[in-house]
Amino acid sequence: MSVLQPSFADVSVLPLRRYPRALWAWVAVGLLTLAYTLSLLDRWVLTLLVVPIKATLRVSDTSMGLLMGPLFALVYVFLGLPAGWVADRSNRRNLAAVAIAFWCLMTVLSGFAGSFATLAVCRFGIGFGEAALTPAATSMIADLFPRQRVNAALGVFNLGVFSGMGLSYVIGGALLGWATTQGIGVFHGALHPWQIVFVLVGAPGFVVAVLLLIAVREPARPPAHTATQASLRNCLAFVRQHRRAFVPLAVGMGAVSLSGYAFSWLPTLFLRVWGWPAPRFSAVYGIILLVFGPSGAFIGGIIANRLYRAGNRDAPYRVALFSLIPLAIIGGTAGLWPSPYEAFAALAIAAFCSAMATSAGVSAAVFGTPAPYRGRVLALYTMTNSLIGTTLGPVGVGFLSDHVFLAKDGIRYAMATVLLIVGGVLTAYLATGRRAYAAAVAELEAAD
Repeated sequence: MSVLQPSFADVSVLPLRRYPRALWAWVAVGLLTLAYTLSLLDRWVLTLLVVPIKATLRVSDTSMGLLMGPLFALVYVFLGLPAGWVADRSNRRNLAAVAIAFWCLMTVLSGFAGSFATLAVCRFGIGFGEAALTPAATSMIADLFPRQRVNAALGVFNLGVFSGMGLSYVIGGALLGWATTQGIGVFHGALHPWQIVFVLVGAPGFVVAVLLLIAVREPARPPAHTATQASLRNCLAFVRQHRRAFVPLAVGMGAVSLSGYAFSWLPTLFLRVWGWPAPRFSAVYGIILLVFGPSGAFIGGIIANRLYRAGNRDAPYRVALFSLIPLAIIGGTAGLWPSPYEAFAALAIAAFCSAMATSAGVSAAVFGTPAPYRGRVLALYTMTNSLIGTTLGPVGVGFLSDHVFLAKDGIRYAMATVLLIVGGVLTAYLATGRRAYAAAVAELEAAD
């Protein structure tokens, strides 16, 4: 068979697979999930520090926007594929540990930044380190469990997304308050409060990196996994061969990324529409994310597992699709409710559905991919939907607010327009790939 047209049989697993004991497999998942949580905390805590950083470094809103967006997101997105290549060909446990330590070092060093340029370099470094975690971790998890248990394990791992975002609101705000009132004395005035926050949120990751090296072993790859099969040429040929399944998956799941980045306008929306200051909003929304996000990711994994055991080869894809529908409708209209409490109720449902879709989408990308290609296919998947979210989400809402919906509360209509129209189109496109995905999984099963 031509190298340019690989089939699942090329990477079939003939001998009986041996997996680690369940206890140690779940220890690995727990540590990787904790690392994922910390990555989101380190990534998003900057959004709470905009005002004090601007006051200290005397930079513009545009400069802060660069720190929150392109200087992190672009390196995070485009380094995903090289990181996936490394994950497919090297020790994934060691790669994850080094990545954790590196981005935590960059977070801590952010606390000593005295200029915009220094902070920008640290932000770049955080994206560089975090880009390696997801492909390494998900590839490891897929080799820690039998196929029928992988979805639940990946669901647990994806708890880290919303746990980290929730903690960035709750812990970040609390640490900033403590640093402002008490931290100056503890650090003898050597650091500003926002710098203290960076140091404190970055330090715990070093402990997680060490524990990962001590308590987790690199799982065995399938016996058929070889360097030749793991080549980038073969990986891209596989994606082309199954593009009717993987392109709608990668593009359609941009609806989740879109909602996440569009929701970065929520503090502004609550201030303009209902007069809620950012600290008050952050406390409530952080708790919502901590409760409904992890529960959605966990339940999504369980549902996907049960659907698969019932004979539905497209189980994770199906869960992702049917989670996006209420996310687009209920999340898209959250800002249109007459009171903030009704809006929070809608956001709770949106957080649950978004987490379920996130978990199922990642599971679908990993579940339908042969072992030699998982890291890079997941990197391509992440790169695609992240670019959609970062470009259309925050910019789309801001543009419509500036040029179309000009009233003080126009941002609520701008957000609804982006999420309902763009999110709806992406969800519809995702639906077009479900049958092709089921066929791809059936082919993979036949080769096992």
